[in-house]
Amino acid sequence: MSKRSRTTGVPRRRRRRGQAAPAVEGVAAGAQNQDDASYQSRAEREEQLQKWTIRGVMGVAVVLAILVAITFAVEQFFVPNQAVAVVNGQNITVREFRQEYELERQRLLLQLNQLQNSGIDTQQLAQQEPYRTWINEINVPDQLGLRVINDMVDDRLLALDAAARGISVDDAAVQKAVERYFGFDPTQVALIGVEATATPEPTTTPTPYVSPTPSPTPEPSPTPDPLAATATEDVQAEATVTPQPTVVEPTQSAQEVRADFERNRDDYRGYFDRAGVAADTLDKFFERNALEALLSDALVPDDAGLLFADVRHILVEDEESARAALAALQSGESFAALARAISADPGSGSRGGELGDAFVGNYVPEFRQAIEDAEIGQLHGPVESEFGFHILQVRSKEERSGAELEFMRERAKNQELALLRESLRAQSEDSFEIYDIWLNYIPRN
Repeated sequence: MSKRSRTTGVPRRRRRRGQAAPAVEGVAAGAQNQDDASYQSRAEREEQLQKWTIRGVMGVAVVLAILVAITFAVEQFFVPNQAVAVVNGQNITVREFRQEYELERQRLLLQLNQLQNSGIDTQQLAQQEPYRTWINEINVPDQLGLRVINDMVDDRLLALDAAARGISVDDAAVQKAVERYFGFDPTQVALIGVEATATPEPTTTPTPYVSPTPSPTPEPSPTPDPLAATATEDVQAEATVTPQPTVVEPTQSAQEVRADFERNRDDYRGYFDRAGVAADTLDKFFERNALEALLSDALVPDDAGLLFADVRHILVEDEESARAALAALQSGESFAALARAISADPGSGSRGGELGDAFVGNYVPEFRQAIEDAEIGQLHGPVESEFGFHILQVRSKEERSGAELEFMRERAKNQELALLRESLRAQSEDSFEIYDIWLNYIPRN
C-alpha cells in the first residue's frame, strides 16, 4: 500500500507562527509544577528535620536534668537518711556516721599537728601509743571508720543504760563538760583576786579525749611488771595537748581568764565549722562527754572509798603450770622462792612476787576482780589474763578516801565506765546490728 493510502484522512491543523504544540506545552508545564513541588518538599523536610533535632536535643537535656535532679535528691535526702546501723530499733544514719567520722578525723589531725608544731618528731610519735593508733587511723580511713561506727553503737547503748538509771543531761551538765574539756574551772577562777596575798597558780588544761568513748591505752610503769604496765589499759586515752589551752596567768583577772576560755571555745568551734563539721555534731560530742561524766559519777561517787591491796603473785604461761605452782605452795613451798624461780613477771618475780600495797585500779580487769574476790591470806587462782595465768595472795585490803586520791578516783571512774561499755556490748548483741554498707560512706578526702 502506498503512503497516501495509509493516512487517516483527517485534515491536519495548521499551526500559527509562535504557537507551541499543545502536547509540548503540557509537558513543560507539568515539569515545572513537578520541580516546584519537589523544591517545597525538600525545604519542608529540612525544616522538619531541624525541628526534630531541636526537640531531640531538648529531650536529652530534659532527661539529663531529671537524672541530675534524681541523683541530687538521692544524695541529699535518701542516702543521708539511710541506716548504717540500728541500736534497739533506732537507726544510725549515713549523715550521722559521716559527721562523726569527720569530727574524729579533724580532732586527730588537730592534736597531731599541735604535737608536731611543738617540736616532737613524727617518727618518734609513730612508735608510741596512742599516737601510733592515731596516725594509722588518719592514713587508713577504714580503720578510723570501724572505730567510729563501733563507738556510735556503744554511745547509743550507754545512753539507753543512763536513761534506765534515770540519768539525763541538761544544759548545766553540758556547760560543765565544755569547761572541763578546755580546762576552765569556774570555782578556781572566781577566787582570783579574792585574797590580796593569794598568788594564783597556773592551771594546766586537762587534755581532751581522743574519742568520746574510753579506749585502751597502756601507761608505762616504773618497773617492768607486766601487770603494772597495763594498769590503765582500760582508762580513757588522753591527748597531751588541747585545741587552745586555757592557762591562768598570775596577772590575769577573772574576767580575762573567762574571756580567754570563751575565745578558745569559739575558735575551736570555728575550726570544725571550716572543716565541714555541723554545729549539732559538736554539740552532741559535748553532750556525750556530759553523760559519761554523770554515769561515771554514779558508778564511782566522789565520796566512795578506793580499794588498795597488798598483793603478791606468780605468773606462768599455761594453766597446767599454774596448778602445779599452786599445789607446790599448798604443800609448803616458799612463795618468794617459787616466784623467783618460775614467775614470768620479771619485775615482781625478782622481788619474790611482791607487788606491794597499791591501788587495785592499777591492774588489768581480771587481776582486779581476783583481788576483790580473794580472802586475806589465802592462795587464789589460777586467774587468767592477757599475760598468762596467775597465782596470787592478798596480804591486806583497805578502802581509802581523801583529796589526795583525786587522780586515782578519776582513773577508777574511767575504768568502771569502760567496763560498763564492755558489759553492755556483750549483753546487747541481739539488740544492735551494723550493716556493711558503712564502708561505702566513709568520706574519702
